[in-house]
Amino acid sequence: MANNVERIKATIAKNIREIAQYELNVEKIDFMTITDIEVSSDHSYAKVFVSFFTNPEKNLEKLNKVKGFVRSALAKRIKLRRVPEISFVLDDTYFKEKRLNDLLNKESDELSKMKSENNKED
Repeated sequence: MANNVERIKATIAKNIREIAQYELNVEKIDFMTITDIEVSSDHSYAKVFVSFFTNPEKNLEKLNKVKGFVRSALAKRIKLRRVPEISFVLDDTYFKEKRLNDLLNKESDELSKMKSENNKED
């Protein structure tokens, strides 16, 4: 059963990538990466986590405007009893990780600075 869900997730991701790349006539959605997909147990809902290189909120808004087209194009490509209702969700893991790394680097720099100052006093 788990393999079936993974296969469906992979098929949905592959087809959405192709639809976004070749069939969408949206005013320029920047480079998009599908980072994960969550499919409900009855395959009626799919949460597609996407990441963008620039302007994530603006691109997500454009993508959500055309989700009906994406779903209908997906229905033509895959053979499922029920094509899932798609919702696109911004995956901001990269930005959170970058912020956390910046904070850790800042703390590390401050700690190094404090150590060097203590060594000068000795």
